[in-house]
Amino acid sequence: MTGNGRGDILERLRQRVRAAHRSALHEVARVEARQDVAPAPRLRPVPLHEIAIELTGKCNLTCEMCSVWKGGRDGPGQDRIRELLAEARALGAQVFTATGAEPFMRKDTVPILAEAARLGYGRISVVTNGTLIARHAERLAAIPGLSLGISIDGPEAVHDALRGAGMYREALAGLHAVRARGVPVTLKGVLMRPTLSTADHLIDLAVDLGLASVSYQPFQPEIAWDQPDHSRWLFGPEDRQAVSATLAALLDKARQAGVRIATEAVFPAILPYLFDGVRPVPPGGCALPARFVLIDGRGETYPCFFMRGQSMGNVMQGVRLRDIWHGPVQRRMQARGRAGDCPGCLAGCSDLASYDAAAGLAQT
Repeated sequence: MTGNGRGDILERLRQRVRAAHRSALHEVARVEARQDVAPAPRLRPVPLHEIAIELTGKCNLTCEMCSVWKGGRDGPGQDRIRELLAEARALGAQVFTATGAEPFMRKDTVPILAEAARLGYGRISVVTNGTLIARHAERLAAIPGLSLGISIDGPEAVHDALRGAGMYREALAGLHAVRARGVPVTLKGVLMRPTLSTADHLIDLAVDLGLASVSYQPFQPEIAWDQPDHSRWLFGPEDRQAVSATLAALLDKARQAGVRIATEAVFPAILPYLFDGVRPVPPGGCALPARFVLIDGRGETYPCFFMRGQSMGNVMQGVRLRDIWHGPVQRRMQARGRAGDCPGCLAGCSDLASYDAAAGLAQT
């Protein structure tokens, strides 16, 4: 083919791309002009700070209070995840959170974490039940910036009643294996009826193991997936005083022990959330949609784990992460978060930095 022939083909391709781009812009304008869709606000572009990817819906446990394990399949393939991590870094992302039912059920989780480190992510975090990590301890220790959050529900009897016989010891075996190799670990607990009276076990365990921090969040039905009955886990009005006393005792014990409670800033909102129907957001609104993107197992993108009413776009269907991050849906979600117009949550992944116990709490 002659040079002119190749040039003609390239020019025709460019024309098609420009036409497709104009068509897409026209469609966005047409949709936003509809009366039932508010125009996307004009916001100053901000860099992406964190990307979370649901690696898998598989889990090796069938915990009593959870049904996320019913998802049963892996998320995007490793090649696409590598691309997404690179795209997110180009948008400014510094934090990668690998999530799922149990991330280490996926065979290529460790290579994915290593790729994030190679791309320059300064912080790489995984929440895990801890039972599958011992076998990966050496490779995990070689990943700079990696930290693990290990779910512990309480002493052995409490933990095993919820997660299965022997699971407490397996979780601790995994914890010891990674700690021995220098991997930072945080203990993560959920406050619910079966765990309330022994919630301070996490602080005792942190002291025994030399861990710097623990995290608590209340049980939230939204993240229990499709479990039909939450009555075993939720508190009733009669539990208010006990929950209040437990929160105060946890704060006091942690301070005396020199253990940081990572979610301490949201503690003032826990009682209103559990007993008064308040859906709390940080004072001044939630900044999470302005710096965070979640990609679920199907490739749909959301501004947080709770704002899943409308996808911002599907990265498995040819949509670039850059176009999603700078797109009209994301701008609307960002504005909603800043206005406090979001579901409100007290998850450990929420906008902790924006909470200020002394300033009071906005309420949705």
